[in-house]
Amino acid sequence: MLPFQRSILANCRRTPSLWTHSSTHTPCTSSPSPNLIRQYSSSTKGHPAYDSRQQAIRRTNRIMVGAAAAVGFGTYYLQSSQQQGNLINPFSFLFGSSNLTNDRWTKLQLTKITPVSDSTSIFEFRLNKPMTIPICSAVYVKDDEIQAMRAYTPVHYSLRDQPVLQLLVKRYSEGQVSRFMHSARVGQQIEMRGPVMIWPASRPELEAYDEIGMIAGGTGITAVLPVIHSVLTNGAKKTKLSLLFAAQTPEELYFKDELDQLAGSHSDQFKVTYTIDRLPDLSKTPAPAPSQAASSRKQQAVAKEVQPWKGHVGYVNQAMLEGMLPAAAKTNDTKSIILVCGPESMVKHVAGGRGVTGQDPVRGVLGAMGYKKEQVFRFPN
Repeated sequence: MLPFQRSILANCRRTPSLWTHSSTHTPCTSSPSPNLIRQYSSSTKGHPAYDSRQQAIRRTNRIMVGAAAAVGFGTYYLQSSQQQGNLINPFSFLFGSSNLTNDRWTKLQLTKITPVSDSTSIFEFRLNKPMTIPICSAVYVKDDEIQAMRAYTPVHYSLRDQPVLQLLVKRYSEGQVSRFMHSARVGQQIEMRGPVMIWPASRPELEAYDEIGMIAGGTGITAVLPVIHSVLTNGAKKTKLSLLFAAQTPEELYFKDELDQLAGSHSDQFKVTYTIDRLPDLSKTPAPAPSQAASSRKQQAVAKEVQPWKGHVGYVNQAMLEGMLPAAAKTNDTKSIILVCGPESMVKHVAGGRGVTGQDPVRGVLGAMGYKKEQVFRFPN
């Protein structure tokens, strides 16, 4: 209470007639005199301390009302999202988030899941800030429940900043992180770190090669797909490209339509060949009607398998690679490289294990063909 306020109240106590209807000191139960109220109000409103306190109270009230409104809206939005199976956090825009980095684990929000086969999906994450994903780099995904992690090569085609990160993940029964990914829901926050460079593939480094041969298995196509796009969009040098894409079934030849289109539009520069482990048993899978095939992803895949297979059948072998890859014996005037990426069993079959150093002497099919470790790069699994 301010000094002048205490003075007014003291005068009131000495003047009972102001508060009572009699001259006695019996406490009055009626309201104060209107004249006293006007006198008190006019004497306090102009005081700096009073005005400052009232402004602070008004600011606090506005903040509390705004916060209550935001919490109410956010709660309603979150409940609605949960009912629709979409758990996007409505408060994420209020807090600053660090971007994907190799220095620490960063949580990214899963925004979309696109199945591409019975066991494989593309998982799309929103980056906290747009960033450039280097070619032939990988990001680590962590299952925070069991503290397991695995590296995946992002699906991307551009060297420009992009707002999302896409990962092609196949579910394996023994793969802890792959099972974790396939159990994730849209809106979930998943910890990642990276990107980590696996193989130097900047534009100048790719231009140093006259020929690049690639052998990819299954989801390993994501490691070489950015290389293909970067080379084909570079008008400065026409580096020759060749790809043998291996999979268990035609359904697992991911991005096949896109690869065929690139090979058709760059026939003088890019050649692609396919091999599958086995042909589908058409006797157990009747062809669906055209109208049904257009309405189901799985039926569309079956319809493709019904068509006559024009590629190789069987594991990667020397006959498939001869005449397609850059020859093992090259003159000093030609610089070439063979990139191998896929499941560990396929990489060992094609080029031998990576070993402790990451690049042991070449064995397997390529070793029998005379390739040296300087000519072959094996991506880690």
